[in-house]
Parts: sequence; C-alpha cells; structure tokens
Amino acid sequence: MNEHPNTAIIQSAYEAVEKGDVAAYAALLDDDIIWHESTPGMEGDYHGRDQVLAFLGQVFQETGMQMSVSIHDILANDDHAVILHESTLTLKDRTLTAKYADVYHLRNGKITEHWHLAVNPKAEEEFFTS
Repeated sequence: MNEHPNTAIIQSAYEAVEKGDVAAYAALLDDDIIWHESTPGMEGDYHGRDQVLAFLGQVFQETGMQMSVSIHDILANDDHAVILHESTLTLKDRTLTAKYADVYHLRNGKITEHWHLAVNPKAEEEFFTS
C-alpha cells in the first residue's frame, strides 16, 4: 500500500521540528493557517503563518523547552492527517512523557489547520502550571 502524500507532509513537519529547521517547517504551513492550541497557559487560536511561528518560537526559545517525539502512527486522507505520538517535554528541571493526538487539515500540500490534543490533559496541566 502506498503512503498518502499527507502522511509525508506531517512526517516532514515533525522531522523539521526535531532538527530545528524553521524554514523547512514554515514552508509546510499555509499563509492563513489556524492553530488551535490547548496546552495549559498557551491556549488559544493563532492565525496565519507568522503568528503560528511566533507562538512556536516563544514556546521553544523563550521557555527553553525541549521536546523529543516518538511517532506511533500517522493516519491520513485527502483532507486530514492525525499523528499519534509520545513526546517527552523538558522545561527547566521538570520532564513529562505523554501521549498526544495532533489533528491537521491540509490543502494543496500545506497545513491549513491544527488541533493539539493531550491524551491526559490533567498531567499536561500539572506539568505546565507547576
């Protein structure tokens, strides 16, 4: 069975994040992307590539947060992709390993919308608010 093209796009996005390749990541985002974030303390909707990149820059550069991702699976069709992953987040002296499902809407090879969903939002809340 052939891999759906949207699977490759999402795989590329996560590889770019792990490498710190902002340009490669930015190239995968639609100009008018809407990013729905549910991470405690960062909740909200971010509109447009520039606002999304500024938000992500704040998360990783300003907080010093580090993240490693282990991808369990990527499910994709012509409109959406869902990535199931376990991520280890390190912030200052704290570490959290948690499972997530991130949902993406894609159009013409670009990510147009994103939803971040923690499997255990309570653990994520404790990690980010303590």
